[in-house]
Amino acid sequence: MSILVISDLHLSPEEPYGLAAFTMLRQKWAHACSDLYILGDFFEAWVGDDDNTAFVDATVAELQAWKKQGVNLYFMAGNRDFLLGKRFAERVGWTQLQDPQVVDFYGLSVLLSHGDLFCTDDKGYQRWRRYTHSRWLQRLFLALPLCLRRRIAQKARQKSKNYVHLVDPVKMDIVSDTALAWMKQSHTPVLIHGHTHKPGYHIYYQDKQPFTRITLSDWHDAAHVLVWGRTGHYLGSITP
Repeated sequence: MSILVISDLHLSPEEPYGLAAFTMLRQKWAHACSDLYILGDFFEAWVGDDDNTAFVDATVAELQAWKKQGVNLYFMAGNRDFLLGKRFAERVGWTQLQDPQVVDFYGLSVLLSHGDLFCTDDKGYQRWRRYTHSRWLQRLFLALPLCLRRRIAQKARQKSKNYVHLVDPVKMDIVSDTALAWMKQSHTPVLIHGHTHKPGYHIYYQDKQPFTRITLSDWHDAAHVLVWGRTGHYLGSITP
């Protein structure tokens, strides 16, 4: 049995391909998969567990289908869906993880993260991250009418797009020293994360000890997945 790790699906009703690709992944892998880890930005945006759209219901049904096939589901919030809460978790049956989180993959300690935590050169973003993760602000936002929350989220997405065009891409990327420090602190030789949409492997050596950072891809053109087995792992994809 394999462990699957994915991130950055950015599911939304405006781009139904994402949910269809997620279904394709289940049809191909669920029978041979014991665990599915979702490392954030599963949704393009999330305004609260009381969201009642048909698209949300369809996504819930798909996650429940994974559970019915015997797959354990684990979810870590990203910068787009950090408001996913206990109510949604109970509907779909997944376990919510802290960011970062140390897990055991067949005897190997692995550090999981969405990834934005390591973009420490982007001071403006880190201030925004601390602000939006404040419990008081989240409670205040969730107390607003659902229709108003949707409008605020739409404006926030537009501001995010504008910000990406204004800031140096290098500044928004993972800082290697920060990632390495987290791996050393948590005593994990491997870090798996998403967020940057720049898939690949990064190998560091410190004191003759190797550390591996695996970056997952987004799902804009295919269903991208990290397949982790007892004898090895690889980054793969499924296209229609």
